[in-house]
Amino acid sequence: MFFFCVLCALFMFHGQGDAASPTALQDIIKTKLGLSHYQGADAALDATGKTRQYLVYPRESEWCGVTGGCMLFILTSHKGTWKLLSRMTLVHLPVGILPHLTHGWHDLAISYSGRLPDGSPALVVSRMRFDGKRYPLNPSVPPAEPLSHPTGQSVLSPDSPVH
Repeated sequence: MFFFCVLCALFMFHGQGDAASPTALQDIIKTKLGLSHYQGADAALDATGKTRQYLVYPRESEWCGVTGGCMLFILTSHKGTWKLLSRMTLVHLPVGILPHLTHGWHDLAISYSGRLPDGSPALVVSRMRFDGKRYPLNPSVPPAEPLSHPTGQSVLSPDSPVH
């Protein structure tokens, strides 16, 4: 039975690429980003599976603007440690992963406070494409693209647990 459990664990971690530790992840969130309250989610943005990503949405007022949109941090595992891949401003929940790939990484569906074509305020969604190094900073201006019918997987929602 023990051998079977070990074999199952090996298969679970096989293909996850760079295995950066959960302790290192918590360390970068608390010490480098300075966050004690946040919502977070594992994400498979790199379609090759060679790296692992983690989305961090702060729940502290210094990381949020007047509209209620907050900064979103995207961390990626790199050689057994975590590093900041991208950050985005003005983000509201939900955050989604789209099925389309750009430069081998999934596009993101990012919500923000904006305006409808008639000028009325609304929560709108932009497609954020990976440029080969990072995702864009601001979902309200190009290269972000308006997205009227997002499809894909929601990874962070208003109901996601706060750490």
